[in-house]
Amino acid sequence: MNSVDMRNPVRVACLISGGGRSVVNLHEKIIGTHIPARIVLVACTRANVAGIGAAAALGLETCEIAALPSETLDDRLDAALKNSGAELIVLAGYLRLFRVARWKNRCINIHPSLLPRFGGRGMWGEHVHNAVLAAGETESGCTVHWADEHFDTGSVIAQRHCAIDAGMNAAQLAARVFEEERLALPEAVAHVAHWLRHGGTRPNFNFDSNRNQKKN
Repeated sequence: MNSVDMRNPVRVACLISGGGRSVVNLHEKIIGTHIPARIVLVACTRANVAGIGAAAALGLETCEIAALPSETLDDRLDAALKNSGAELIVLAGYLRLFRVARWKNRCINIHPSLLPRFGGRGMWGEHVHNAVLAAGETESGCTVHWADEHFDTGSVIAQRHCAIDAGMNAAQLAARVFEEERLALPEAVAHVAHWLRHGGTRPNFNFDSNRNQKKN
């Protein structure tokens, strides 16, 4: 990163479906660690989600896009993202399948498990953590990956791991995983932002997020 990057930050649009804590964290990390990016829009397709209020309180531009009529949703969402001037789309707890076509290689997602395990349709929030615990896993974590046309199947950018303690419940595991998410997403955004400005090899599991990082 150099001073030119900071004068020309990558314009980021975040899509959410809930409380927006990943967006709040990302915004704080962008400012606090000088990531060459700027959140220009926080959008959702669900009414009255807390994350819109949280983003607005930070002074971020927000947009609620009606889910109905469903046949025009993708077009209306694309229009809002285009109007924001977004260069990178971050799916930060967005629960719908995003139409990636217009944003190929410019859209990333964060998922609360070590993909490719415990991903796919319906695997979100405590559904993921309950499945991890039911499988008897001894560790979990989070994955940041490139979004594609399916749920949670895009190539991995970064993973962070955490241990699962005996007797841990889904809420406790979710809290522990989120602590890793708070680090993984800003790190990934920083690397992708650098790539968007300077080119080279697309970020693809090529940096150490923590000492336990490993491929699936």
